[in-house]
Amino acid sequence: MSDNSIDPTFGAPSGTDPFATAKASAMKAAEDLRTAATAKAQEFRQAAESRAQQWKHSAEEASHHAREYADKAWTETRAKTKDLATEAENFTREKPLQALLAAFGVGFLVGLILKR
Repeated sequence: MSDNSIDPTFGAPSGTDPFATAKASAMKAAEDLRTAATAKAQEFRQAAESRAQQWKHSAEEASHHAREYADKAWTETRAKTKDLATEAENFTREKPLQALLAAFGVGFLVGLILKR
């Protein structure tokens, strides 16, 4: 065989070391794989950061809406409570005996319930 002939066993020129050629090919493939993996990891990192920003924005928006709802509910509850207190005060002034008996009855029922 001449130096330019191809070794049928490894498909490399017979004058070169087939293991060195295979090693160089494997090293090139490993470097290509490392580069592709680094690029894919960077892509995943950017996608994760983007998704995290979206979730953060959604959570902040939901928190803002919940706070607005709670403030509105608190204001309405305070207004209704004030109205009920005024109504109870007026009822007590107009009909003191009925108010006293109603308070006694409610207290008695609450006492029975708590006694159990």
